[in-house]
Amino acid sequence: MNRYLPSGGCIVVNPEVQKNTSEARLGTRALRSAQSPVLGLLDFCKGLAIVWIVLIHWRPEWFGWQGVHVFIVLSGFGLTYSCLKRDSDISWKKWYVKRFRKVLPPYWMVCLWGYLILACVYLFEGRNLLQALALPLDVLVNNALLLKLTLLNPTVKVEPNGSLWFIPLIVSFYLAFPWLYQLIAKHKTVRVVLFALFVAIIVEFVYRAIALYWLDGRPIGYAHYSKLFPVLGVPLDKLPTEFRFQHEYAFNFFPSRLGEFAIGMVAAVALVRNPSIFHKVLLNPWMGVLGFLIWLAGNALIYQGFWGWVFADFVIAVGIILWFVNLGSLLQKKLPAFFSKMSELGVWSYYIFLTHYLLVFITQKMDDILTPLFNNSLIGIKVLRVSLFGVIIVGTWITSRILQRFDRSQFSDLIIQQTFAKVWK
Repeated sequence: MNRYLPSGGCIVVNPEVQKNTSEARLGTRALRSAQSPVLGLLDFCKGLAIVWIVLIHWRPEWFGWQGVHVFIVLSGFGLTYSCLKRDSDISWKKWYVKRFRKVLPPYWMVCLWGYLILACVYLFEGRNLLQALALPLDVLVNNALLLKLTLLNPTVKVEPNGSLWFIPLIVSFYLAFPWLYQLIAKHKTVRVVLFALFVAIIVEFVYRAIALYWLDGRPIGYAHYSKLFPVLGVPLDKLPTEFRFQHEYAFNFFPSRLGEFAIGMVAAVALVRNPSIFHKVLLNPWMGVLGFLIWLAGNALIYQGFWGWVFADFVIAVGIILWFVNLGSLLQKKLPAFFSKMSELGVWSYYIFLTHYLLVFITQKMDDILTPLFNNSLIGIKVLRVSLFGVIIVGTWITSRILQRFDRSQFSDLIIQQTFAKVWK
C-alpha cells in the first residue's frame, strides 16, 4: 500500500520487501519522475526542509523554521493530487480514517516518549517517583488529545518536543480539506479556481490581521529572528497573560496558513489538468531566481512590524517552494548523488520531524550539565556541542527507524480500528 506523509509525500510500504526498502524507494521516485518531473522533486524539497528545521532547533538563531512552509504547501498539493487522480467519488469518512492512520499512531508514540523523557528529567532533578510521573501528565494529555486545536489550552508548552505544534495544525487542515476540495478543486473553469484561491488568501490575511492587531499574536518562528537580529521592536503583551488566544497560539489554526495550503491545492489542479504548461512555467532557472527574490522579500516583511507580518508567511511560502523545486531540478542533473541523499531524507521526513526535537531537548540538558566542567574553555565547549549535535543526528536516525517499525506494525492499525474506524464505520 502507499503511505502518504502529512506533507503529501509518498512512501512505499510493503512488509514483504522490507529488505529491499532502499531499492523500492529509488524505484518509486524514478516512476514518479517519469510520470511528472515535479513529483520526482517533492522528496528533495522535504529533505531540504527537514534539514533546515533540525538545524534551527539545534541552534535557534536562524531562519530554518521556514521549512515548515514547504510541508504546508506540499500537503495541500499532495492531498489534492491524490484525490484528483481517483476516478470514483471520494468517501470522506474513509478518507479521514486513512488520514488519521497515516499521522496519529507515530505521533501518539512520540507523545508517550516525551512523557517518559520528561519524567526521567524530573527524577534526575530530585523529585520523587510520584511527582515525576504526575507532573508531565498535562503535557501528555494536551499533546495526545490535540488540545491545541481548541481554546482549552491557554499556554503553549514546548517541552520536551516543540515540533508537536505542527500536528494539530495539519489535522485542522485535514478537517477543513473536504470543504476546500469542493471549493477549489472540483470547479472546471480556471476563473473559478483562481477566485477560490484569491478568497483563501484574503481569509489568511484577514485572520492574521485580527490575530496580530487585536489578539496579541506573534507568528510562529518569528522569535528566532528577534534572536538573530533584535530589531523587531513590535510591542506585544497588550492583553492580560491569562487571555487564551494570544502570541504564537493564535497561529496554531489553519486560517493563519490557508493561502499557503491553497497554493499547493491549485498547483495540483494545474498539474492534473494541463501538465505540459505547468512544467514549462514552473521548472525553469528564471522561476527559481524569481522564487529566491520573493523569499527575500518575504523575510524583509518580517522587519516591517504588524502590517508586514500579515503578508510575510504567505510571501515566504510562495518564494521558498519556487526556489526549492528549481534547486532540486538543477541538482538532480548536476549533483545526482546529493539529490538522491536529500530525497532519502525527504522520505523519512515525518519520522525525523517527530523525533528530532526529543534529542535536542536531551542534549540541551546535557549541555547545561557538562559545559561548566570545561572552565570556560572555548575549544572544549565547541567540541562538546559538536559532539552533542552528533548525538542528535545518530539518535534521530535510530528513533526514526524504531518509529517506522511501530508505524508499520499491526498495533498501529489496531489503534485506529479501535478509535476512528469503528466510530465512522
